[in-house]
Amino acid sequence: MRTPAPYDVVLSLAGHDAGTLYMVTGTRGQRLLLCDGRLRKLANPKGKSPKHVRIVARGDTAPAADSEIRQTLAQAAAQAAAKEGRLLGER
Repeated sequence: MRTPAPYDVVLSLAGHDAGTLYMVTGTRGQRLLLCDGRLRKLANPKGKSPKHVRIVARGDTAPAADSEIRQTLAQAAAQAAAKEGRLLGER
């Protein structure tokens, strides 16, 4: 399995934020720095172990603002929902 790289979209698998989509913005030691553009912004990323996330989509460009992160995560969520055959909002 590939280690998440910067700008990849990942799904949190463990912790109180399980099920949340994040964008990887960098690394600090062995931890990934994650942002969602709402609660965790570029100025204050969340640190999380790579073994507690799963890659949802590969990223290629650096976000310039939190709004770009939110747009990218919304697109990734829509693609994942379509791939699974679900409507957005269904559980």
